[in-house]
Parts: sequence; C-alpha cells; structure tokens
Amino acid sequence: MTKRSHQYKNQTGFTLIEVLLALAVISIALTALLKSSAQNIVNTQRIKEKTISHWVAMQGVAMVQLGLLQVNTSQEVTQVTTMLGQRWYWRVGANSTPIKSMQQITITVSQNQAGPFGSPLVAFRYQQK
Repeated sequence: MTKRSHQYKNQTGFTLIEVLLALAVISIALTALLKSSAQNIVNTQRIKEKTISHWVAMQGVAMVQLGLLQVNTSQEVTQVTTMLGQRWYWRVGANSTPIKSMQQITITVSQNQAGPFGSPLVAFRYQQK
C-alpha cells in the first residue's frame, strides 16, 4: 500500500474541481459571445431595413420634385415600390409653408400596407406660379 499511495502523490494534472471550474468559465464566456453575436445580427438587419427605407423615401422625393407624382396640399398618397426584391409602401403628403412658392413634402415608409410607417423624411419643393 505504501508504494501505491506514494505513486499517486508524484502524478501531476488537474483535479476534477479545477476542470469543472474551467468549463464553467468557458461556458459563461461563450454564452456572452453568443448573445453579442445575436444582437449584432439583429442590429445589422435593422440597419439594412432603415437604409432601404431611406432609399425608398428618397426615390419618392425625387418623383415628387420631378413632377412624376402630383400631390396637392393637405393630400396624402400611398404608393408601392419594389426595391431589392422587397415590396415597400410609402406615403407622401404635401403641406404649404410660410413661403408661398415652397411646399413641404413628407414621406413615410413601411413594409406593410397598413403600417406602421416609420420616421418621416421631410423635403421641400419649389413651385413656380
């Protein structure tokens, strides 16, 4: 027996508790990394949607300013645009301004026909009279 107990004292390595503690630390770190990656994916998708939405709104502004779409004061018109394989609905409204020859154009964009329509893009157009 003396020989056997002496043999175990000379062996080196990790104890079971040390291994379990190391695994716990690694699992906590990997969980945090996974959560961070998931949040990053959500943020990237949101930025993509906001960018495309802005492009749709800018296209609407160009159409109104070029006269391709007529919008009267205090009138709201809903249009449909397909961009990057997705259907987008946008509403354009026109309001008068204190400067009689200027008109305020407000455009909101949504991926659903019923809304919700996002933050508005405001532009102005000059009207010759």
